[in-house]
Amino acid sequence: MLADNGFFGPYQYPGWVLWTALGLVLLLLVAGWFVFVARFTARRLPPEARLALRREPSADLASLRSRYLALIDEIASASEEGVLDDRAVHSRLSLLLRFFVHETDGVDTHVMTLADLREADLPRLTGAVAQFYPPAFERLRPGEPAQALETAREVVRSWA
Repeated sequence: MLADNGFFGPYQYPGWVLWTALGLVLLLLVAGWFVFVARFTARRLPPEARLALRREPSADLASLRSRYLALIDEIASASEEGVLDDRAVHSRLSLLLRFFVHETDGVDTHVMTLADLREADLPRLTGAVAQFYPPAFERLRPGEPAQALETAREVVRSWA
């Protein structure tokens, strides 16, 4: 006991614990690699192929116009009552116009980004959504709800 200075070496885990942990880490890395490759190397359809996938409209344009103009009026009244802030107004109008075009033309605009909309050759919708993007996503640029509502109404009225 004279040579005992109270120091004890670190506890050694059994070898199988280390190999199991290493195997799990390698398995996760391989799975992550497959997800990365599948996600970032997948090619999007070219614009011509996306246009070819358009479906026929499901309802007549006049009834869709009146329905979506009523929905825009609901957003306007919610904005005036203070239920929706400026960001929410712009976000809802963007989504509403996307669904309107989806129902009228059959294009899946409700899942497209702004870049996808530009490639899809829908200039009126793209212009309106581009106007709604900064107020919807930036806190420092609140936007003008009255102007956004009028833009949305104009897109719905002029859609052919």
